[in-house]
Amino acid sequence: MTFPSPSTVLVIIFTIIVSPTIAIVVAQSLKSYRKKRNPMFPPGPMGWPLVGSFFSFYKPRPLSSLGGFMEQNLSRYGKVFSMNLFGEMMVVSADVELNRYVMQNEMRLFRNNLPAHIHRLIGDFALVMLIGDVYRHKKAIIVPFINMFRQQADFVRYIEHLAKGLMASSNKGGIIYVREFATKFSFYVVAKKAMGLTPEDPEAEQLLRDYVTFYKGLYAAPINFPGSMYRKALKARPNIIKAIKKKLDQRKAKESVDEEDDDLLGSLMKESTYTWENICDTILGFIFGGVATTSTAICLVFYLLENYPKALEEMRKEHLECMRSKKENGEEKLTWDDYKNMRFTQNVISETLRIGNVAPNLWKKATKDVEFKGYFIPEGTTVVAHLAAVHLNPSVFENPGQFNPWRWVSSTLPLHLISISMKIFCYCR
Repeated sequence: MTFPSPSTVLVIIFTIIVSPTIAIVVAQSLKSYRKKRNPMFPPGPMGWPLVGSFFSFYKPRPLSSLGGFMEQNLSRYGKVFSMNLFGEMMVVSADVELNRYVMQNEMRLFRNNLPAHIHRLIGDFALVMLIGDVYRHKKAIIVPFINMFRQQADFVRYIEHLAKGLMASSNKGGIIYVREFATKFSFYVVAKKAMGLTPEDPEAEQLLRDYVTFYKGLYAAPINFPGSMYRKALKARPNIIKAIKKKLDQRKAKESVDEEDDDLLGSLMKESTYTWENICDTILGFIFGGVATTSTAICLVFYLLENYPKALEEMRKEHLECMRSKKENGEEKLTWDDYKNMRFTQNVISETLRIGNVAPNLWKKATKDVEFKGYFIPEGTTVVAHLAAVHLNPSVFENPGQFNPWRWVSSTLPLHLISISMKIFCYCR
């Protein structure tokens, strides 16, 4: 009996794995071709075979730049153009009016539509994946919960205690690795209010490692091959769900509810219609959203303030003045009101979010045919509202590449755009 050569076996295996993907891409390409035939559909590049413009669109870029892909296509096609991602023609909008129109008509003309590989990781029941009444119902639980816990005095004290402890433990020979610190800090702050998790819990370190793997996989190429970062993230997801499910089961086994159970997990458990899968997906998405955005923003603040000492000194003065005032009044601990009264600190955060673009774009799908400003967007088309292109637009922000917190003093700038950037992964929309 003659056995095929190893190379032949590899070709057969590759064909079995890749053929379904190719078939899906070809089917999407045929649909997208019909879109392109409409003269009102925005023009744009087709990119490479199969993958389209995936690698160009996701290519890392300098902090204050849109990157080569966006700059070239904005110059060639204007503020609204189309691109091909894995056979699907999508509309990319750097137009302020179209972006606002898309967001104002969410749930009426557009709905959430993250890429399929992100959907597979986040889960079916995470808030960002829901639409209609189901979305509104869960949002009505999460948003009031966020507004409530961030004003709790004990939670503000917990954040202060956590920051001091992590700063001390992260100090390695006089050096603090900001990315590592920011990830740990953000994770334990959000996980505490999501499911009562603290650094002292035995499963905390492993869950943090799984979340880091999960985070990297979300922003990696969606290649589900052994050893790929996306494959590792897919393996990390069930570990995260298992840890959340364990917390859920422990709560159910309790005879009474204590103060430590006053978290998002406790709020979701009160909803009798929610399955354990629904609750676990919601907690996973909530923690990821908070960690992904907050940790990145913290790193950017460190980087930007180091390069702009005048802003650092102004913020330090504000903090020292706050502590001096509290000491004179016989107070020691910071409160949420103290934080809200730090105006320049708020300006630093707003400017960091603008120039850093922690959440650079929103993904929406048209639920009906839409015509706007001479463009035709067919039903089922994904619209990528590119917020970074607006935040770095010189017609909206003077010297957009410059870090300037003072631009927010008595500002009339489009705060709704900054707000949307902050909310996309925090599920507060």
